[in-house]
Amino acid sequence: MSQGIAEVNNINIWWEDFGNTSDPSVILIMGANANSMVWTQEFIQPFVDAGYHVVRFDNRDVGKSTYFGNESFYRKLVRIFVPTFLVKFVVKSIFQAIIDEDGYIQETEINNSNYTLDDMAADTVHLMNHLDIDRAHIIGASMGGMISQLLALDYPERVISITPIMSSPGIVDSALSNMSPNMIKGIEESAILDAKGKYKDSVVRTYRELSGSRFPFNEERFRERMETVFEHGHNPFCQHGDATGSSPNRKDRLGDIDLPTLIVHGSEDPIFGLDHGMFLYEGIPNAEKFIMDGVGHEIPEELVYDITKRILEHLKKTDAIA
Repeated sequence: MSQGIAEVNNINIWWEDFGNTSDPSVILIMGANANSMVWTQEFIQPFVDAGYHVVRFDNRDVGKSTYFGNESFYRKLVRIFVPTFLVKFVVKSIFQAIIDEDGYIQETEINNSNYTLDDMAADTVHLMNHLDIDRAHIIGASMGGMISQLLALDYPERVISITPIMSSPGIVDSALSNMSPNMIKGIEESAILDAKGKYKDSVVRTYRELSGSRFPFNEERFRERMETVFEHGHNPFCQHGDATGSSPNRKDRLGDIDLPTLIVHGSEDPIFGLDHGMFLYEGIPNAEKFIMDGVGHEIPEELVYDITKRILEHLKKTDAIA
């Protein structure tokens, strides 16, 4: 195992790898606002044991990679001086302005984002160059699954296969389900906690809503696992949401993906409902699917064995064809 900082694409990207570098590579791309430590050793080890070289890395704006989002002077004043009751009033007013009467987020235009998913896909390719990886299997969670689609579309010569987990062709699409009302309420309450500097409580509040009914949220266990993530570097001002919102929807390009694809999705995902995963499955030629009943926007530790086993079947079949 080795790790380091790659100075690529005009930023710093922190990375860590596992296994033999001469083995086929698997690159793990995490979702929005989360660093690479969310990819647990329990998830990584089955791939190493099966003969793969695994790389996890911090996307820009999280972990130990270059930050773009930082606490503004205004937000610092709010955190220190504005009473909580007033913060609640302001946050609720903002949410009421952007959420329609049915509890769904309305389409909004994000201008002048500091970076897009295209930039983040380029980060991945530059990191591969730095690590002398010619081609790799790409496994991406949520936003990472969106980046995996862009890699398959714009850098197909660098990709062996993709596995988008709990992902989508694009956000705020009227043809697809939006976030559940409970998820929106959780994000609103999380925003209030963030505004007052209660960052760990904010993350707990969000993840509580991400869990499906099959494996109820265990706050004590989650807080234990969260310590490693926070110690590695948590950026509460991360701009991944802006990057995702300002990036074009890929639904009209899915048919151009000509690489082995496995869609992994939970049936109770409160952010990207199952129809998002099925749209990817139906839109990408010859894609396969693995649907997890009763699972939300999560990779439950209780299902890590089943998930990695199914992905490994996908990778092995791909390797046999290649």
